[in-house]
Amino acid sequence: MEKILTMTSQTLAIKAKRVLEQKGISVRIVRPSPKLTPRGCSFGLQADERLFSYILYYLKEEGIPFGEIING
Repeated sequence: MEKILTMTSQTLAIKAKRVLEQKGISVRIVRPSPKLTPRGCSFGLQADERLFSYILYYLKEEGIPFGEIING
């Protein structure tokens, strides 16, 4: 199953994608439905849910802010 990690901007999503790909983690930048994002986040990173502990760790390590995790 895939999940989406919401991001506040396209710039942050691109930066996060680059960092994760350097770590060997494949993600896709997506535009989640506004119905799924109560905060109104307009971009997200979609990946296999089994990778999310690594994704969160690396983004925190790099100081890249992110929102919530939603079902993709």
